[in-house]
Amino acid sequence: MSPSSIGLLCDALGRASERFTTMLRLDPDPSARAIGVWTVGETAAHVSSSPAYFLAVARGEVAEPEVLDDLGGSNAERLAADPERGPRVLAQRVERGEEELSSYARTADGDPLVRPFAGVDVPLSSVLAIELSELLVHGDDIARAARLPWRIPRDEAALALDGLVPLLPFLVDEQRAIGARMRCELRIRGGVSVILALEGGRLRLEPPSSTPVDCRMSVEPVAFLLLSFHRIGLLGPILRGRIVAWGRRPWRAPTLQAVLKTI
Repeated sequence: MSPSSIGLLCDALGRASERFTTMLRLDPDPSARAIGVWTVGETAAHVSSSPAYFLAVARGEVAEPEVLDDLGGSNAERLAADPERGPRVLAQRVERGEEELSSYARTADGDPLVRPFAGVDVPLSSVLAIELSELLVHGDDIARAARLPWRIPRDEAALALDGLVPLLPFLVDEQRAIGARMRCELRIRGGVSVILALEGGRLRLEPPSSTPVDCRMSVEPVAFLLLSFHRIGLLGPILRGRIVAWGRRPWRAPTLQAVLKTI
């Protein structure tokens, strides 16, 4: 992404953080089940801890980054070390953390490479996109549990997905990808287009070109973001035209979701 994308992502983080913290200040029941085994309080605590970690990543202060394949363990350790579950207290943490992360990112020289996870080097914009997706998706988790309104703006979802694209090659589950082959042009509506080339258990990113592909896939950003984080199934977005695939082998389009790990 271009350096100007840093500013757009920081602006989006500010808006999403304001919506997220406003919802927490409505004081939803922290013991209500939100997602998986996490309660509303635990989900909010998880979100409150991530900007500080990514700020340290951006500054190059993390000597031993988290392991991508063990994020569940890292998250559990952080939650166990911090017992705070009060929504209003956590709202303050989120607000302060997002402000500090955005303030630092705006001073960055371009879009430098950083290492958020062990062996994973991506642009700073990708770290901001991960943080934005945390607010958008976990905000939806909490809102559903607490029966509160929550909105994921299409432009913010598109920004998050654009920034997450460089991370995709690191998210391939090599065991599930054994024998899978696909060349698919992914078109994020209102966002980037990129060719995803999967072969030999690895995913390669290529710019759009006239090179033949198996399929092309046009995705509505909000639906695809929730699908990517396994919050919704594939059938609904297909039936509503939010995900459309066509080309010589359109049946290969679902291969992407099948081989990717979530973060």
